[in-house]
Amino acid sequence: MAEVFMQNIPLSTTHVEVVRSLAEVLHNPPFYNPNNQLINFHVALHRGRNLPAGRKHSGNGSLTLPDADTASLFLQAYGPLAFGRRRLQCERTQLIRFRAGHTIPRQEVVALIQSTQYVDPLAQEERDERANQLRSAVRITQVQFGWQCRDGQFSVEWTSSLPTNMTSPPSLGFQEESNEVWVSMGGGHHTLLDDIGTLISNVVIFRFSRVESLAYDTCSGPHPAILFSFQTAPAFEMHGTMSLGSLSSFSQGRRTRLTSFSPSHEIVAPYTSLAMRVVCDSRRDLAAFQRMAEVVNLPPGIELAPPPPSRTLFTLGTLDRIHRWIARLPYVVGFQALAILNNLHLDPLELWELRPQIMSILNEHGTPRTSEILRLFGPHVQMLGWDSDRDTDEEPPQTIRDCLRRASKDTTPLHMALRDQSKNPGWFNCHHVTVTPTRMVLAGPYPDQSNRVLRRYPKHHDHFLRVNFTDEDLLDFRWDRDVDGAQFVRERVGGVLKRGLTVAGRKFEFLAYSSSALKEHAVWFCAEFMDDKGKTWNADTIRQSLGDFSHLERYPARYGARMSQAFTATEPGITLQLDEIVMTPDIKRNGSNFTDGIGDISKYLAKKISRRLQRRPGSKKRFYLDPSAYQFRMDGFKGMIAVNHRLEGLEVMLRDSQRKFDVPRPLMEIEIAQSFWHPKPVYLNRFMIMILETLGVPARVFIELQDEAVREVEEATQTLAKCSEFLDAHGIGTSYRLSSAMLNLHKLKVGLQSETVASLNLNDEFLDRAIEFAANHVLRVMKHKARIPVKGSYTLVGVVDVHGWLQPNEVFVCIQEKDEKPEYIKGKVLITRSPQVHPGDVQFVEAIGDPPPESPFTFEKLPNCVVFSSLGDRCIPSMLSGGDLDGDEYNVILYQDLFPSEIHPPADYPLAIIKDLGRACTIDDLADWVAEYINSDILGLVADQFLLLADQSPLMARDPDCIKLAELASKAVDFAKSGTPVNRADVPSLRFPSDRRPDWSVGEVGTGRSGRMVYKSNRAIGILFRRIDLNHADRLAARRARSQRGGLGQKAEKKAEAKLERAMKDLTITGPARDVLGHPISLALLPVLRKHIDAESAIPEELTTVARKQFDAYVSELRFIASSNTITWDPLTEEEILMGTIASKTTQPRKRTTMMARLRNQTDELVKRIQAELAGDALDVDSDDLEDSLLRSWAAWQVSVLRDTAFGGKSFGFVALRSIFECLKEIEDRDERKSYVA
Repeated sequence: MAEVFMQNIPLSTTHVEVVRSLAEVLHNPPFYNPNNQLINFHVALHRGRNLPAGRKHSGNGSLTLPDADTASLFLQAYGPLAFGRRRLQCERTQLIRFRAGHTIPRQEVVALIQSTQYVDPLAQEERDERANQLRSAVRITQVQFGWQCRDGQFSVEWTSSLPTNMTSPPSLGFQEESNEVWVSMGGGHHTLLDDIGTLISNVVIFRFSRVESLAYDTCSGPHPAILFSFQTAPAFEMHGTMSLGSLSSFSQGRRTRLTSFSPSHEIVAPYTSLAMRVVCDSRRDLAAFQRMAEVVNLPPGIELAPPPPSRTLFTLGTLDRIHRWIARLPYVVGFQALAILNNLHLDPLELWELRPQIMSILNEHGTPRTSEILRLFGPHVQMLGWDSDRDTDEEPPQTIRDCLRRASKDTTPLHMALRDQSKNPGWFNCHHVTVTPTRMVLAGPYPDQSNRVLRRYPKHHDHFLRVNFTDEDLLDFRWDRDVDGAQFVRERVGGVLKRGLTVAGRKFEFLAYSSSALKEHAVWFCAEFMDDKGKTWNADTIRQSLGDFSHLERYPARYGARMSQAFTATEPGITLQLDEIVMTPDIKRNGSNFTDGIGDISKYLAKKISRRLQRRPGSKKRFYLDPSAYQFRMDGFKGMIAVNHRLEGLEVMLRDSQRKFDVPRPLMEIEIAQSFWHPKPVYLNRFMIMILETLGVPARVFIELQDEAVREVEEATQTLAKCSEFLDAHGIGTSYRLSSAMLNLHKLKVGLQSETVASLNLNDEFLDRAIEFAANHVLRVMKHKARIPVKGSYTLVGVVDVHGWLQPNEVFVCIQEKDEKPEYIKGKVLITRSPQVHPGDVQFVEAIGDPPPESPFTFEKLPNCVVFSSLGDRCIPSMLSGGDLDGDEYNVILYQDLFPSEIHPPADYPLAIIKDLGRACTIDDLADWVAEYINSDILGLVADQFLLLADQSPLMARDPDCIKLAELASKAVDFAKSGTPVNRADVPSLRFPSDRRPDWSVGEVGTGRSGRMVYKSNRAIGILFRRIDLNHADRLAARRARSQRGGLGQKAEKKAEAKLERAMKDLTITGPARDVLGHPISLALLPVLRKHIDAESAIPEELTTVARKQFDAYVSELRFIASSNTITWDPLTEEEILMGTIASKTTQPRKRTTMMARLRNQTDELVKRIQAELAGDALDVDSDDLEDSLLRSWAAWQVSVLRDTAFGGKSFGFVALRSIFECLKEIEDRDERKSYVA
């Protein structure tokens, strides 16, 4: 540190003006390099003695700089010897003079400069001023929760009461630092002992961003009221401070999360937490609230009439009557009726009034169809008031009964067929329940991949529930430090796991979980049922049937992890005899297992599994190459199997590391969890970039890769050909095979509006928006995750050379793309595995290139795998983030600019200690373990802390604290199996104060805290973050194409149907309507279609009728998908569904990723079923039925053109196009085969 003395400071100049003048100098050359952080410094203005009144300083001061070199450079430019060459002034007439200081900087000043980043003092002043404006407390008299009725009235259902012995009056306050409003219901003094007491207050807490609307009741005399409408329920907490006499024993209060405030509140809280009325003590208090609400940008309030007397919608008697009725319904119908109530679509009286219609539908249509009608009814009710604004003649929103009639109309036999999963053993319709702090949200059933247990009981899938535990916003639990969240999870989550759930009159008990589901805080529940043989099954008997876990009974985490194998999502494969399974020892050396998790399979059996996966009913798989490796489950075995050319027949060779428990059965089925048949691209991420930068890779390399990726995104919006490549590279629009459709359209000379070389241009705003949504998605993950593609590099599953041919540190890599010859990688390559949290997680290996004649690779090339050596002192996978061969995928990087100048030794951690109860564990112990997992799942925290510390340390990832964090991350990964959590106290602290964060860490929705300061990171991930501007994309996401949500209004829908009716009549009498033939895509298709069908003549009436029904069934399911896969309360747009993306921002991107995966699963299934309907009987590719399928697809395309302004019309067109192009390809292939035979 060095100090510079300042003189001649204008007396009228403020501290802020001096600091900003100095910053103009110190944050520019020669002091500032754009790749470095802003220089931090400290300015003190001396007051001196006998300072006159009103004078802020004496004209002197001191400037403290971070080091002597900076001070010397500064004085060379502005010191006494430089006078006349450079000048620094705050006013035109007066120069500030500088000279070297002779005092040692104060200790606290040194600590401040070293531990913080530069903060603009004006910005700090603005924050301080904002905080000052929010310091007032609004006095209130009551807090009320209720229901916003459909007629616009607010029904008060619960009112707070003043605490006994009240010592702290009720109040409302703004917490500026956390962006929250706290509503206290008053504090009461509760005596514990004679001289010890606790001050308890109930508090409602919600974030500013959760307020959807505000209304003010100023007509209720001297006590006006504020009505809050929330997007998600607020948090209910109890705050307590202990006192001994007049002295407080705690500087901060204790905060306890609650599910409700009282027994009476517990009854109504699940239904009434989205609307809160706060009664102010006076009009002055309301005015104070309105001033502060404007400061924090809460929604503008509207005037509201006083509420009528409570309608008592949610009394215990009313709810009991509803639940008794629901319990008497068939379960799948009752589930949907309960979902309507629990998901807040209707209030109890509205649902009760609808009961006669529901019972009439049940009597007329039976259980399956009634259940489906009610499933579709919920989204229809949810969409009341969301009608499209495209048609100015729309009528007011539909009534509840209109919604039920529409749902009944939508639930056609064709729709029911689209939903049927009975013929698809790899999938099932899964009922979901989400347990939040206050309520139970019901969803589904959704199509989901099945598992071993569910396939055993195909007639009883409705006796299984997937149960998630989340906060009110349906995101993972997150707590402020002073909230006792752990105890709340033990009580709320642990209580549900131990007591079970009653859903629609059926009692469900905790069963088990899969490893992947546990990461999402989800588990399986099961209700008792009887199978066809009269045997009763429940959660306990199902667990007992899975295998022998006696050797794990003392270790709840390991017991749960092993049992989870049976619940892994898999596809049925091949059944084997026990004598076809051979056990062989693992290859171990020096404590390293070179075959950890992998076995062998014959080539014949691998091909048989490949055919089975592709040909089973409902399969979507199409391999251009038979996989050489599979991830599998087989009773007590798990891991990988890779082709061994020495095995024959149905032979499988497994190793001891793959046996997790014993299952005494004469037959064993290989269940396939994943097939590896094509190479995947490599994407950088923030962890990999930080590690590589630590090892010497310059930032410019990452910048060049990102700039190229951004250029490709921009090009994707300009031509269909580029857009096709872009979608294919990023896996977007896969459900509709958009990349293939766009490429085929490009070949037909169809282009986007801006394409000058195209013969036919699409002036399609919907498609333009959809492409922008896709571009937004890619740019967003590129900005916030640094997900940057590395061309010419591959992500491959790891297997092992069991023959011992490869030498230590050698690999064999054969890449085979579709319709391409094999490519053999040769030379030095960089290999790693994500996520990287240790500088030794990237290593160099030597790829051997073409298989030598004498090697085993001449017999089996193991394409699109990376084959590791089984020789040496330590296996390579264990060096890469603790990897193994149980399905881990590795990044094989050939781009030499990413090769670091040095390599760090790999990490080597001892095995995790397994938590031992010392006794046989019970299912309650397993429930306690799940709650403990949710509480101690801090892998994300450890990983984030690693990046933050590496950003702040000059040693980057080599900082000792980063090395420690890497070890803690390894323990956190093992936690799910070991049961030994990472202690939060062991996580190293940051270099800078917790309110100073790098800009790249702010997230999509900002820092979340107003008091948090952001500095520009000079690391590569900071530079990359700032180079992408998402402003346009954010505006697009904010717009959310509202006109597409929910479909057309009632009158517009009727007009569209009438238009379709007329057009379809034209189609069947005089040929295709003008609207259809004039469409650019139709014009491009006609010359090709004429070769196979009479595309311009009349289409048979039965085909046009079927096409309309297919469209209606498609749209009804699409509406449900739109409303059930959103991370906000707004349904998805059709553009988002088409691309398989979700545009909304979130504080937890992992949740959006999970929802996107579910969205794509559902659209995959929907599109696949429509495709099957269009294909009809054309299952034999050599049959003449392909022309009939082509004609059906052409009719479907015509319907999509005629309904292109309706919700679902555009995406249905891409389903039809996909079918048309596939039919044309199959016809061409068939004709070639016939001509060849002839």
